[in-house]
Amino acid sequence: MSAKANYFKIGIFVISAAVIAIIAIIVLGVGTVFQKKVMLETYIDGSVQGLDVGSPFKFRGVKLGSVEEITFVSNKYDFDHTSEEYLAYGQYILVKASFKPSQDVTEKEQRIFLERMIAKGLRVRLASQGITGAAFLEADYIDPEEFPPMKITWKPKTYYVPSVPSKITQLTESVETILAKLEEINVMGLTDSLEETMSSMNKILDNVKPLITDASETMDSVSEELPDILAQLKQALRRFNHLVSNEEENIAVSTENVRLITGNLRDMTESAKKSPSQFLFGQPPPRSQPGGRQ
Repeated sequence: MSAKANYFKIGIFVISAAVIAIIAIIVLGVGTVFQKKVMLETYIDGSVQGLDVGSPFKFRGVKLGSVEEITFVSNKYDFDHTSEEYLAYGQYILVKASFKPSQDVTEKEQRIFLERMIAKGLRVRLASQGITGAAFLEADYIDPEEFPPMKITWKPKTYYVPSVPSKITQLTESVETILAKLEEINVMGLTDSLEETMSSMNKILDNVKPLITDASETMDSVSEELPDILAQLKQALRRFNHLVSNEEENIAVSTENVRLITGNLRDMTESAKKSPSQFLFGQPPPRSQPGGRQ
């Protein structure tokens, strides 16, 4: 009887635990299970190495969702294998990602909002998660004039966001462009021109060397004679100073005479201006009388 009671208690405990677990799953997970996902797709012209289903889908580093599908565009959209459309887009990689919107909006509102974001420059690209080689899908705003949306000829089954090359791809393309430009340069022609330039410079240097040597010799000669020249110049200056000091009195007398003569000339000029006739003709001296009387 006691054994049956124990089995009954154990059964009640197991059933209660199962009910509690089911209730917890419903309460905690029903919101995420039935929450609507928004699907979007993009087309990448290049390798998606490192990107897998389940890889993060981020917007400016913030995780929004995850990658749902990776395949070729030709596997999802029927192209005639002989058409130009297939040759142009058939080998593009189609990547689908999902995210859960933060607000409950209608499909029309969501599409209008997404179109505005794309016009503003919203693009997706492949990004690397460090040195591990793993990749994720990244969305961000980029210059729409530099990277306009790719023109497609089919109607996407979900929301479509244009893609741009990854930063690694852009760097690789830039390096390849530089290498191609380098290959176009006529290296042999540049080498020949450089050799001709060096030869011309050597000839110029050969012609200039004698001038440099002469100039050097002249400077050496001047340097040797410069002390004697300076000594002679000092001696000449001392003689000139001595001469000036000895003749200082004579120079002062001569200067005074010049000043007096200048004054007399100035007086004569003033008299000539006042009475020209008297200056030119003047009165004769008085006559002398016999006996010394005038």
